[in-house]
Amino acid sequence: MSSSKRRWMPIAAVTVIAAGSQLIPATARAELHNITYRARIDALTTGSQATFVINGGQTNTTGLPSMPGNAFEANTVLPDPGQAGMRIVLHFPYSANVHCEIDVDDNVFTQADQMVRPVPGNADPMNGALQCGAPLP
Repeated sequence: MSSSKRRWMPIAAVTVIAAGSQLIPATARAELHNITYRARIDALTTGSQATFVINGGQTNTTGLPSMPGNAFEANTVLPDPGQAGMRIVLHFPYSANVHCEIDVDDNVFTQADQMVRPVPGNADPMNGALQCGAPLP
């Protein structure tokens, strides 16, 4: 092999490596967390709702069981557990002890237990509500 060919070998090798690395897609390693939302109302109510973050700032709302002590549970996956939040709303004339819990990867992340008493005629969105975790968007 001539000396001029030997000079070009390292340059060719670097070029092949650089070109090959562009063909392999970069893998994004975003860590995802399993989020479990739990809500329980310890009294007979109707029309109670839970709103919770599902992903990308989107929320989902569902009716809660009307019988005392029946628990609601929902699961989602979020990249940041700090985004997890839930609001439980009771409507007048009902008042009750409300339990709200958010678990991240099967560990309690946050929970709240509070007596919730809606005030009739109050237009505040937090009237009759228990918020736990991050504020809802």
